[in-house]
Amino acid sequence: MVLEEKENKSGAPAVEMAIKILTYLSRYRNKNRTLAEIARDLNINKSSCHRILKVLLDYRLVSYDKNTRQFSLGSFLIVLGSRASEFNDYLKIAKQHLKELAETTKQTCVLVEPIANNRLVYIAKEEPEAAVRITVSIGQSFPVTSASFGKCYLAFLPEKEAREIVKEVGIKQFTDKSITNVEEFFQSLEVIRKQGYAVSFEEHTPGVFGISAPVFDNSGSVRMVVSCIGLASSVNEETINFYADKVKTTAQKITAIFSDM
Repeated sequence: MVLEEKENKSGAPAVEMAIKILTYLSRYRNKNRTLAEIARDLNINKSSCHRILKVLLDYRLVSYDKNTRQFSLGSFLIVLGSRASEFNDYLKIAKQHLKELAETTKQTCVLVEPIANNRLVYIAKEEPEAAVRITVSIGQSFPVTSASFGKCYLAFLPEKEAREIVKEVGIKQFTDKSITNVEEFFQSLEVIRKQGYAVSFEEHTPGVFGISAPVFDNSGSVRMVVSCIGLASSVNEETINFYADKVKTTAQKITAIFSDM
């Protein structure tokens, strides 16, 4: 799928293209891509794409396999990611609460944040010490209209903004339980706003459930989402309610961090 390139208003098109390339390669399905594939999928001129990739390669922000002629994320991004984690005090504290949530629920717990192009990305995770569990990758991104965290994030945006995003991104049917009707989708967001959390039961991935609650910044705007995800076969109404209460409490604790900043 070709991503339509919007009119550039940043004044730094090369920088924006570089960011798009790195974001593109961060998606699991795009982790190894040729120059032609990157240029095609991002709708970037091939020669411009090559020049940008060469600079990113020089700074080890991407790596290149001469045998397969494919690019992937570079090793220096690990250093930058580690530094970013160290310098973001709020994330350190938030991860402590996330760890407590994982220990209490015995489920994989994640912190999700919006990024460019109306996508969400995992920025922190805690996984239980269990033989069978859901595993996710930090940096993995997905459409904002997907899963419980997407619905939760959209539910607490101003409705006009949420509708504009849904119109632009669309609603993809991931499973036979996905909500694809726009009005039905927005009715589910209203329920989420009233109860304070979102539940997704095999709507994004077969066999997987998710429960999410919003984290707000000091202006009252939704900043990120806390989620608990696990195997759908392991839960019932009672455990769903228990997890929802714990996820909401964790989201409130992380929200309190922003109010103190």
